[in-house]
Amino acid sequence: MSDKTRNISVLLVSFNHQKHIRQALDALIEQRFDGTIELVVADDKSTDDTLTIIREYEGKDARFAFKYLDYSENLGITKNYKRGFAACTGEYVAVLEGDDYWTSPLKLERQAEFLRDHWESDLCSVNYFVYVEDSAQISARVAASQGYRLISARELIADNIVGNFSTCMYRRTALTRIPEKLFDIKSYDWITNIVIAKSTLIGFLEEPMSVYRLHGGGVWTQTPHIEKLKAQLDLLPAYDELTEFVFHDDFEKLGSHLRHVIKVSQIGHATEAVSQPVLRAVPAFVRYTPPIILMMLKLIVPVAVKDLLSRVLNRSRSR
Repeated sequence: MSDKTRNISVLLVSFNHQKHIRQALDALIEQRFDGTIELVVADDKSTDDTLTIIREYEGKDARFAFKYLDYSENLGITKNYKRGFAACTGEYVAVLEGDDYWTSPLKLERQAEFLRDHWESDLCSVNYFVYVEDSAQISARVAASQGYRLISARELIADNIVGNFSTCMYRRTALTRIPEKLFDIKSYDWITNIVIAKSTLIGFLEEPMSVYRLHGGGVWTQTPHIEKLKAQLDLLPAYDELTEFVFHDDFEKLGSHLRHVIKVSQIGHATEAVSQPVLRAVPAFVRYTPPIILMMLKLIVPVAVKDLLSRVLNRSRSR
């Protein structure tokens, strides 16, 4: 596809990723992409050898032009993404976080092809593996296939199938339309993609081509699970306002389900004798809660609640 390939930017976002950054960069260098690749390095003032390792890769592949953003100040993840997106000049912008990695050498090519052929989409994502490093558990986000699906903003609110920035490639023009106020609150991949999907569809390639790594060194992984759920719940009103209340009912429904999850999570501090009203509530949040949340919940809650969840999950899936 060399005559059809457009130039792209890869936004490499890193912070103290020395343990994992080589795997990310090796996978990036192995991409079979014929166009030019602008590599924008948005390091958020790492205090380890992350930047030293990144510099070792300069000159290894003539397709890559390294662009380093200022790393003298720790900006935090939201502001770091803001300046990273603004620094990218390619027609298409892919993201690679320094503790994730890609599993297919055709990832960039296939995403660029999809965006070139599908003007209904400003974002192309891929299926991915969730890798829980500490327990060596790995599983695909959805069943693998060679097909694709189109996802709306409402579907993404109900289930964040896109999962993380490392699966994403955007038209740069879509990134320039992101409202400034999105970067004034805690904004991660989920709300960024909802905002973009407000006026477009998301293309989701069902072949797994990326790995989302959950590890002890990650800021998200270190946050207690119940606190993650509460933080997400607290942000929903701001996200609702950010999207001009177009998806108000969808955010309200999600908020209701999150409150159910929080309630059931908290019973882990009680005895195994869970009341019947709570038992009746479990199937509802199992049915509506994104699989990634259930997966992480099962990793951290007490054994009694794990057993309860397992029984209900098995019962729900058999219906």
